[in-house]
Amino acid sequence: MKYLLFILIFFIASCSPPEPGTDEWFEEKYNKLIEADPSVEPTLTLEEFIDIFKEAAISKEIEASDELLIKKHLISYWLMDDSFLPPIDGSVDVNPVYIKVLKQCAANFSAMYANMQAGLSFGKTITGLDDVEEIKRLSKEYRNHSLYFATRAEELLLKEEKDVAMVRGSLDSELISIQAEIFEIVSDEKFIDLLEGNAEICLLVRDTNPNNKNYKFE
Repeated sequence: MKYLLFILIFFIASCSPPEPGTDEWFEEKYNKLIEADPSVEPTLTLEEFIDIFKEAAISKEIEASDELLIKKHLISYWLMDDSFLPPIDGSVDVNPVYIKVLKQCAANFSAMYANMQAGLSFGKTITGLDDVEEIKRLSKEYRNHSLYFATRAEELLLKEEKDVAMVRGSLDSELISIQAEIFEIVSDEKFIDLLEGNAEICLLVRDTNPNNKNYKFE
């Protein structure tokens, strides 16, 4: 019954021009719903109709927001349009897309590290892992990866800007911002998929980096 109501509600909304969500607007939509299906009236009050409509609207807003964040932070998504290859004209030594990947990887593993730390505090991670020793192992591993990618990004940025304090401060702020946006994803499933999908690409990047063995974090 509720599924049918949702279909009717969205059908009615799509047939009307956008208007502010005033009481009169909701009442008009409610009356149109009753006209479309008179049997609804005994089981659905105007107040209940408004609640369903608002819940649906909020759900759609959350889903749309999640999708925008995923498109912004899913490495495989924006690599479809970008390339690791340096510009043909040789205008820069390091491809900015590569540095972008390094930053995303640093923030990604930082978020995964935070998830493990939360798991130690609450007894279970967001993925359902409750093995304390495994959580500790992954926590150390994710921290290592995060530090590696941040260090590598800083190293490359310093080739163009010699002010270490400025580069480090700017990089730290950007990584915090990226991580904060990742944590804004409401859907746990999409949140986890983003982190794990990025992690696969990040590990490939690290494995092919000639400087990989030069970084040791304990």
